[in-house]
Amino acid sequence: MCVFNMNTALQQSKVYSVAGQYLYKSIKEAIANNDRLSVDMDGVTSLPSVFLNVSLGRIIDEEGKDKLKQYVGFVKITKQQALRLRDYLQRYN
Repeated sequence: MCVFNMNTALQQSKVYSVAGQYLYKSIKEAIANNDRLSVDMDGVTSLPSVFLNVSLGRIIDEEGKDKLKQYVGFVKITKQQALRLRDYLQRYN
């Protein structure tokens, strides 16, 4: 299992679309290696739409929601973050 530290990615890039690309690439690598990616949400204060669109949205477009759920899990996630992600996934077409 691979771990992606969301807070580190968001702090390092300062640009949400770039941070989203980091997550996207990590998810694609996990899928290619038939491995799960654990996304560590510790310290994350917000999940902007531009970040989600570039990362999770792009994976959904290319691979589908089921594959996203199969290969990606979230740890150290708050209730608010979980609700935001659930809402995003439900609304994404």
